[in-house]
Amino acid sequence: MPSRPQTKHWRALPLLAALGAACVSVPQQTANMQRAGIEHLTAAQLRAMVLQYADEFAQAVELTADSVRTAVDDPALRYQALLLKSTSVHHMRQAALISDPLLGLVDVWLYAVQLRMFVESPPPGYGGFGQEHRLMTLEVLRRMERRAVELATNTVGAERVERFTPRLLDYAAEYPIDPLTLGRTSIMAADSAVLRPVGGGVGGTMAATYWSMRDVADRAAAINATLGKELRWNIELLAYDVARMPVVDSTLMSVRSSLDRIAALADTLPMLVSGERAVVLGVLHTELADLTAAIDAMRLETLGAVSAERVAVLEVIARERVALLDAITLERVATLTAVDSILTGAIDHSEQLVDHIVWRLVQVLAVGLVLLVIAAVILLRVWRPSRTRD
Repeated sequence: MPSRPQTKHWRALPLLAALGAACVSVPQQTANMQRAGIEHLTAAQLRAMVLQYADEFAQAVELTADSVRTAVDDPALRYQALLLKSTSVHHMRQAALISDPLLGLVDVWLYAVQLRMFVESPPPGYGGFGQEHRLMTLEVLRRMERRAVELATNTVGAERVERFTPRLLDYAAEYPIDPLTLGRTSIMAADSAVLRPVGGGVGGTMAATYWSMRDVADRAAAINATLGKELRWNIELLAYDVARMPVVDSTLMSVRSSLDRIAALADTLPMLVSGERAVVLGVLHTELADLTAAIDAMRLETLGAVSAERVAVLEVIARERVALLDAITLERVATLTAVDSILTGAIDHSEQLVDHIVWRLVQVLAVGLVLLVIAAVILLRVWRPSRTRD
């Protein structure tokens, strides 16, 4: 009985090893990237680069459309700029979020070409902005198209980009942007078999699951980033559409006529009010004169009171200043007297100290002289007997 858990445990080891090998063999590129021989980039890195390009494209188109809307006064042109901005941001985001990042790169490049051809085309395709704003928009779109070519070159190489460019241009010319709805045909419509499975086995299944989750997360992040702006743009477009409806036009005409009647009534009001205004102004003038006279009287009275108080204050200040100067003078004289007495005492003390030092020096010299005499007498007495013996 005890051996059964161990047998089950040993049987689970091959399964764990197989799962570990499957995890290791999960491909980092999609099937299209593998066929293209892209090994220096993972699918996650390429997806991030494509999304970054889509953000740059959306910002450039948005700024250009806002500049046009600010510069023009025609409601139709402002509506067209708003519609171009709204649809361009939407289509570019949809192209960048294709599940295969390599196909997403191709589709954002295709949409940049389609939009540039659309702006270049004459009416009824486009041409509503006027020559100046049209050239400004074309400059921005051509710059973003060159940016897409640069991104593709960094991904698959210049040779492949050069071979693929004519096919892309032909496809963009064959499927242009619809001038009525500004809709477009994606690269996904060219071949329904372009989305191939990532690979087989456990690794392929895990990779497909991972990319599905990653695609959902990227779409949620993109929608979260632009949802507020797109909602506001659609509300503005709806307001333009409602304003162009016949019922709204008749309502606006009635409102305009009412405003004209109100304006005419406002023009007659000054004539009706002019007499009352003259009377009111006369009364106000009289009251203003009385008020001015009262203010002048109060001002003179206040100035007189202030002058008297100022004189009294100055007198008090002068007396206090004289008393303060006298006190300072007395203190200065007393201080000088004290300093003189201190200096005199110090001089007397110094003289006494010098006399004492001199007397002490005389005494020391006298004692030294006596000691020298005594020493000389002793030396003479000692020296004479020794000489007599000799």
